[in-house]
Amino acid sequence: MEVRRTNRFGSRLRIVIETNAARDKAEVLLASLLNAQQAVDRQEPPPFSGRIVSRQSMDQAISSTKRLIASLNQALEMAQTDLRDADLALLDELDD
Repeated sequence: MEVRRTNRFGSRLRIVIETNAARDKAEVLLASLLNAQQAVDRQEPPPFSGRIVSRQSMDQAISSTKRLIASLNQALEMAQTDLRDADLALLDELDD
């Protein structure tokens, strides 16, 4: 497989920018979920078990979003330190 020359700085910068944007969106989502959870917690509980299910769903969504943010932070760290020229060239090929 031939590895073509790539603009390492441009590819790395694009990855960092796109990953930062995804992380920013995930952080906004997490803030919204936490706000919604607080709003629900301030209300009187309904007289049925639906509140338990919705609380579990909210907790799962919050946990999932926190894991997503952690993964995106890890990807950012890798993009800034661990990507080699061959990795960036392969990513450029996939974009074509």
